Amino acid sequence: MSRQRVAVVTGGGRGIGAAVAEALARTGAHVVTVDPLVSLEGNVEPGAEDEPTTADRILASGGSAVASAASVTEPAQLDTLFAGLVAEHGGVDAVVNVAGITRPTSFSTGSWEDWSAVLRVHLDGYVHVLRAALEHMAPAGRGRILGVTSGAGWRPGDAGAYSCAKRAVAALTWQVGAAAPPGVSVNALSPIALTRMVTAALARHGGSERSGPTGAGPSSGGVRLGAGMPSAEEIAPLAAHLVDDGVDWLRGRVLFGAGAEVALVDPPRLVEVVDLGVPGRIAAVLDQIVPGALVPAHDRQSTTGGANPRFSQLGPTDPFRSDGGHVVVVATGTDTADAVAALGRRGVQVSTLDATGVDGFSAAVEGLGAVGNGPVDSVVVLGSEPTRTRSDDPIIQPDWRSVLGSHDGLAERILGDAVWARAAAELAARNGRPVRLTTVVPADTAGGRSRSQSAAQLARAAIPATEGRVTATALEVRPGARPRDVGEVVAHLGVHPDAAGLSGAHLVLDAGWIGLCRHPRAGASLVHDGARLPAWFDAALRQMVGGDAAGDLP
Repeated sequence: MSRQRVAVVTGGGRGIGAAVAEALARTGAHVVTVDPLVSLEGNVEPGAEDEPTTADRILASGGSAVASAASVTEPAQLDTLFAGLVAEHGGVDAVVNVAGITRPTSFSTGSWEDWSAVLRVHLDGYVHVLRAALEHMAPAGRGRILGVTSGAGWRPGDAGAYSCAKRAVAALTWQVGAAAPPGVSVNALSPIALTRMVTAALARHGGSERSGPTGAGPSSGGVRLGAGMPSAEEIAPLAAHLVDDGVDWLRGRVLFGAGAEVALVDPPRLVEVVDLGVPGRIAAVLDQIVPGALVPAHDRQSTTGGANPRFSQLGPTDPFRSDGGHVVVVATGTDTADAVAALGRRGVQVSTLDATGVDGFSAAVEGLGAVGNGPVDSVVVLGSEPTRTRSDDPIIQPDWRSVLGSHDGLAERILGDAVWARAAAELAARNGRPVRLTTVVPADTAGGRSRSQSAAQLARAAIPATEGRVTATALEVRPGARPRDVGEVVAHLGVHPDAAGLSGAHLVLDAGWIGLCRHPRAGASLVHDGARLPAWFDAALRQMVGGDAAGDLP
């Protein structure tokens, strides 16, 4: 005898989550809405418990539902909830993680508490939901999970903590989707709808007074907000469909949904790779390939073709030497010797700053301001990652447990990177002089890769958020990268004038090579007529997806 399908929707009390829950109930599923019914800012909302819940509406219409006040930030509560559902109903078939909050943050604004709260709910919450669900879906050999990211996390924009969290959510989806257990699929939806969150954003920016690139209203990364946007109810059918039992062929994908428009969001991909293994000539190679290959490819977000230098024509050369300047190398338990030596060879004053114990924006600003040797022209942040244990799977072929384990505490590490962006912005504004920021992220784990994408997303906002005072670049360092190469590349990015053209870029350094990674983008679009998905939807989407491997990260 078949049992009733069970679907869990976090953030199911309002907005898109409520619409998705009701759409799933109409399919005959028993729906569990997980929502503590807090305000948009994540605070307790008096009187919310007295209002009819989504579950109440589903029951009133003849469906099956129950409401839970569990929080995605409390993994023990989620574990108890899922274990109870499996015991009572025999399993959990679908999970849609919509839970989220919003607080005003940007590249150069927002309190430590606001940044932390947004990252904790959107990113840590997703990790907790994935783990709680997969622990039961894996042994059952079946299940569908749909995360929720945002265009603010893959288009250019300046939404601060929200952008960082949503880029990491997409990165995690691509990676855990490829490593999901047999019979289980993990995907994510990037929806745009006229919800409370969007309405609040419009109110913060003064409605139509702040226009987007078309001059027709506020925008988020090129997507116009406001009138004409689809409703939450127009987004729900797609979300409900993506967790249907029949959609077992879609794994590790991110889809943009705007009512009748659906687009496949392509993951980041290396588009330019250059050899750094030329003995004794790395400075000459960097002098050639940064302006000749990497900057043009970054501008176009694709290879320009034929821009790489002819290595046979490169001779040994001294590195570019600056006429002066002051570079601060910030690190927490990271060896700074190669970076400091390479910067010294470029004729700049170098100071080091131990970031241990810096746990707030003000502390970071004060730390940079207190460094001697004159005003700061460039900041290099050498990040560190938790040491992998012997039980960790290699990053090339991880399983879902190791992917999620490497994301534990990631929100805190992203926040640790963001404090230096804030410090650079405030220092540049205070001193009235430009500051260059290079964030170096070790990518020894899947979590390190998500962190590097988050750093790259934040870097894209540097120039517009600071009126050009700060240029920022993210450098992802793979396990095979040679320490001397790291030092040389960091020094070039921190000092050379041409490297300013890489602001907002996502660079990757590996064993003997450096590459430019393009940012996520809409790779294919599908438009239909009507609120319901057409009969041909799956066939067309399968052709859009094609034969590429799920989770195809560079």
